[in-house]
This record gives sequence, C-alpha cells and structure tokens, in this order.
Amino acid sequence: MTSDAATEAGPRGEIYDIGYQPYDGPRFGRAFAIRSLYLFSLRHAFGLGRGPLPKAVAFGLIMLAFIPAIVQIITAAVVPIDEFEFIQPHEYYQFIQITMVLFVAGLSSDLVGNDRRHGVLTLYFSRPILRNDYALAKLAALATAILAVTLVPQIVMFGGNWLGASDAWQWAKSNGADFGPIIATGLLMSLMMASFGILCAAFAERRSFAVIAILVFMIVPWAAAQIVTDVTDADLARYMVFFSPAHVMTGFTLWLFDALPIVTSRSTHDVPTVLAFANFSGVAYLVLAFIYTTLASLIAFTRFRSPS
Repeated sequence: MTSDAATEAGPRGEIYDIGYQPYDGPRFGRAFAIRSLYLFSLRHAFGLGRGPLPKAVAFGLIMLAFIPAIVQIITAAVVPIDEFEFIQPHEYYQFIQITMVLFVAGLSSDLVGNDRRHGVLTLYFSRPILRNDYALAKLAALATAILAVTLVPQIVMFGGNWLGASDAWQWAKSNGADFGPIIATGLLMSLMMASFGILCAAFAERRSFAVIAILVFMIVPWAAAQIVTDVTDADLARYMVFFSPAHVMTGFTLWLFDALPIVTSRSTHDVPTVLAFANFSGVAYLVLAFIYTTLASLIAFTRFRSPS
C-alpha cells in the first residue's frame, strides 16, 4: 500500500476558521459568582422558577408557621383585655418546631441534593467559584430561607400586638425589650438549623435519605433526653439535653427572653420542665449552639472540599 493510499484510508483532521472571538467584556469575578449562586439558591428554596409542587411545599409550611401568630393577633383583637397574649414570644418556637424541621429537611435536600444527583458540582467548581464558596452560598441561602418560619412570623405577631394595643406607646414601653431577643433567637436558630440541614444533605445521595437524616438528627436526641430525664434522677442524666439540638435551641431561647423555668415538680415532662431539672445556665445553651453550628458547618465544608 502506498503512502497516499494509507493517508486516504486513515483518519484526517482539518482546521476551519469559524470566527470564534475571545470574550472581552466585563469579568465580575468570584464575589459576583457567590452572590449569584446565593440568590439563585434562595429563589430555588421557595420554588421560584420551578414547578407548582416545590412552591406548594415551601409556602404551605411557611403558612403553618404563621398560624400561631395569626391566632394570637385575632385573639387579641377579639378578647376585650389590653395586652392579652395567648402566645408569649418565648413560647412561639415550641409551637413551630415540627414545621421548622420539616421546612429545613425539604429545602436542604433540594438545595444540595439536586446538584449532587444531576452531577453539576463540577460545573460550579470550575471557575471562579471555589468549593468553600459553594458551601457558604448554600448555607447562607438556607439560613435566609429559614427566617421565613422563625423570624418573620414573630415580627408579624409583635407588630400585630403593638398595633392592636389601646395604648401603643405604653405597650411599646412594656414589651419593647422582647424585640431584641426575637431578632437574636430567629437569626441564631436559622443559622443553627441551616448548618444541620446542609450537613445532612451533603452526605445523603438521595433526597429521601437527606430528609430522614435531618428528622432523625432532630427527633431522636430530643426523645432520648425526654425519656432519660423522665425515668431517672441521676446527675449525669441531665447532660442529655446537651446532645439534643431541640433542647439547646429552646434553652438559649428561654434564656434570651429571661424565661428559663424553675424546678417545681415532675407533674409534666415538656421541654421547659426538662430544662428546669437539668438546671444549666442559659449561657451554656448559647455557647453550645455556636459550637454545634460551627462543627456542622466545618464538616459540611470539608465534605465539599473532598474530590468525591
């Protein structure tokens, strides 16, 4: 076979000038990429730009979180008693804990799980965004979304009580001190729950696994603390509340509102009563909340830095 015949039979390559031009427009850089991912994730969390089911789930759970505030405002408007509060600000989170856990479970699995399932993480981690940037944007978006069920209903209830008072100025002087703890507890609780949600979703391959992991992470330690403190008076039993995120959140919430309960009797076994028998300082719950949030965030960030 001649060289010409071999050339014709073998693979050939040709170069065409199709007019590609280098991009010479503005380059917004890493900060713009992080901000864009944050805003996109926040819209994604509420189902904006998606089908009707994600919107129904997100806004349905938000409406459930608003029910105590709506009941309080309606009751205060109907009952002829000035400064009537059916629900105290420090009690609000006990009414919406299940709703908050479901909200976090559903949103975190969508925010992180979808990217893992569809294999688009490599696109995010090309450039200019880094792996830590991705995790930070997702954590910030989830924490912001959770504010819709922690902080916003409390502010609505606070404003409704203020506007419904016969003497708005006197009501503000009597209850204005609650506004700071409302903001602080809403922000800290949202950040803590967001770190747990991102952590569980970062290790779960499927949405159902992520949802179950978050539910187990919140409910099992809570049930264990309730049972152990119920059946024994041993001194070590009271440390069980430190391993329950639900008790920790309730503990720093009650402390910030200066409403930590005092030991009375074992006639009831709700969360405040368990905290009363544990008899720890509220500062301990606040410090533990920051430790939990930091550890969960660091583990999640480490997971995204791994090549797998």
